[in-house]
Amino acid sequence: GDSILTTTDNLMRVNTSVLQRSQQEKRGPTSAVQALETFADTVKLATGRFTSVRPGVALQAADVSPQDLDMGQGIAFTPKGNGSDSLTDCEISYFTTTGGDGPPRDAHISITLPANLASELQINNTTAVRLSHTLYNTSALFVQLSHAAKVVSRIIGSRIAGQQVKNLAQPVIINFVATKGLSPEEVNKSRCVFWDFEAEGGQGAWSPEGCETQREDNGRYTCACNHLTNFAVIFGYDGDDDDDTNHEKLLEGITTVGCYVSIICLVLTLLSFIATWKHHRSVAKTHAKNQRLVLINLCVALLAVYIIFLAGIDKTDPPIGCTVVTALLHYFLLAALMWMAVEAINIFQAIVQVFDHHVSTRFVLKAAAVAWGFPLVAAVSTVGPSTHYKYRMDKSCWLELKPMTYAFLIPAGLILLFNMVVFSIVMYKLIRGESKQKMLTGARRRESDRGWIVRQLRRAFSIMALFGLTWVFGFFVIRPQTMGEQQIGHARVTDVFAYLFSIFTTLQGLLIFIFHCVMREDVKKLLKSICKGKKRKDQYVVNRRKLPFSGDDRPHFMELNPLQPDNRAEQCEELA
Repeated sequence: GDSILTTTDNLMRVNTSVLQRSQQEKRGPTSAVQALETFADTVKLATGRFTSVRPGVALQAADVSPQDLDMGQGIAFTPKGNGSDSLTDCEISYFTTTGGDGPPRDAHISITLPANLASELQINNTTAVRLSHTLYNTSALFVQLSHAAKVVSRIIGSRIAGQQVKNLAQPVIINFVATKGLSPEEVNKSRCVFWDFEAEGGQGAWSPEGCETQREDNGRYTCACNHLTNFAVIFGYDGDDDDDTNHEKLLEGITTVGCYVSIICLVLTLLSFIATWKHHRSVAKTHAKNQRLVLINLCVALLAVYIIFLAGIDKTDPPIGCTVVTALLHYFLLAALMWMAVEAINIFQAIVQVFDHHVSTRFVLKAAAVAWGFPLVAAVSTVGPSTHYKYRMDKSCWLELKPMTYAFLIPAGLILLFNMVVFSIVMYKLIRGESKQKMLTGARRRESDRGWIVRQLRRAFSIMALFGLTWVFGFFVIRPQTMGEQQIGHARVTDVFAYLFSIFTTLQGLLIFIFHCVMREDVKKLLKSICKGKKRKDQYVVNRRKLPFSGDDRPHFMELNPLQPDNRAEQCEELA
């Protein structure tokens, strides 16, 4: 038993950069903390209480009856007054609140459980429960990789074996004496936090959730928290906490509004396809038919993503329901990205290869088999063996770090890289082709520059909406798994990309609606016919130019638009 305390104590003396690297690669420091907690839950007690103290860490475990637990158990650590910072020079005292006791006035750190805790947790068995307390002299093993946190106290944790203690009616009270001096401004920005093992994709981070600072008096602080499981409360200073909370709320609001807007726009886009179905049945071009079907599939996949996200991303109870939501989100997100890649291939064939004989009439069927099939294989193979690793997060219905990296981020990154290459080729062909056309027609620069720039921007945004290139912003939101002062500046940059990612990704449905529904020629004609009540008769439509009709035959609408190598830009506008 003492060996694990010695090992933990030695780890706390390891160089900070080594611990950071270990946390990043194998979560070594976190594993050490969790191993110590597991030991506390299972250690055999020779007497009624197990106590072991090292200079950097102390552990106390005891089996208490539900009746004793209801008395408000507490533990305090008080220095002996010799000026030593070692925990071996501290006195450990125990007390109960119902007996009128409390932590000693000169205690440097203490934790007090609420009375009637066993009753609130509905612990009705007659056998004792394991209650343990852990004290860490420094925050060396609590490595937050996203950004540096200034911890100004020792760290104390309490747990009840086999129990999830959260949302307590009466809070757990923790008293601290700061181990580092703070300026008045820093004191005002400081707060009580706990170590959340599930934060940052399982890497762990300090979180203020469920904790509040009750008072501060001459360097002594009192915190109240409503949870206990995996509990390591500290009093930490992190000047970015308030900003981070505000950013999270604003990003959540942007995401929610964007999803609702995209749902409405995607539904309208699908309805426009239904309303103009007869017109498209008469279109003979294989490219145009494929584009219609591919866009319908992309809209369906995105619509499923937005609906599932809004309905279940935070519904962690029941667990099986959350796992289903995670699997569905994983599947439809990959499917949407796959259909974006299909869009890229289809437009590449239309703009670069030009002629229809390059395009198979079974292109969409083959694409559907891959675009719907590959995500299914990835989702099933990931959730299938999830008993061997952690599949999803505890606080949201989404993949944990390891399955997210291999089963989502890598495939998504490859798809987006492919789409970016195709986007560059397509835009180059369009711009080069139109420049040649301007030279041949002798268009004057001043008269054409402004319209040309606007046209290229419209095409770029139109194609970007189909290719999902704005999803690339998500990769810039992932912060490097290192720690240090330079991360403060980097966090500001990632905040910018987080806003860009939330805005453009959730509004992808709106962009598709604008560029590929509202601005479509068939939709414009449909809207005009609805407004006028009937279509104009006695005219041909040839290459979008109206010619007067004369003759005794019944008038028809015809579209003659041969595919030529030098009119790629016009073809792109039809496809886009």
